[in-house]
Amino acid sequence: MKLEGSLVREPGERPLPREMRLLPPRSRGRPRAEYRPRVRTVGDVDRLRRHRVPAYLLTSEWVSEHGYPVRFAPWLAVPEELSGKIASDFRLLPVRDEDALRAPGFPELLTLLLRFDPLAARVVAVRNREKIDPHELYRRVRNEGLERAATKVRFQEFSPALPKVGSPLPKDELDWILRNNPPLRSGS
Repeated sequence: MKLEGSLVREPGERPLPREMRLLPPRSRGRPRAEYRPRVRTVGDVDRLRRHRVPAYLLTSEWVSEHGYPVRFAPWLAVPEELSGKIASDFRLLPVRDEDALRAPGFPELLTLLLRFDPLAARVVAVRNREKIDPHELYRRVRNEGLERAATKVRFQEFSPALPKVGSPLPKDELDWILRNNPPLRSGS
């Protein structure tokens, strides 16, 4: 507990002499007001983005569009610096490179998936091999520090320059996962 006291001048009283008054230091410019944005809906995420806050909602629909039919509760991807300052009903996914969230594309989808479901990232990468830029994938994986997860699911096949950290899953297990997760049919 902290005890705070103050002197209040009554109407009609004379103020203390200037040399006896200790005023708090003033800062120049507009005072900073910190706040915690509350994000509960997709509209809240859009509102954040309109105010240039790099946040992105990773949804199962975005993953399904790339050939991996899956259902999961959305994840709110935000920069690491903001992860403790946002109150959200969505699960938070901290990202080191905030520029990646400004206009996320396919490499960002793969790196976001590597964070919480590396096997899904592998299936999406195999089914969309033509969309992968090996240099951009390398840069994103290295910026996020996901070399171990990338090695586990053999991302070196898509970006040969990625360093191998740890041991990869056996190739036959990865092929089994790919076979047992059929892509969406175009008519359904």
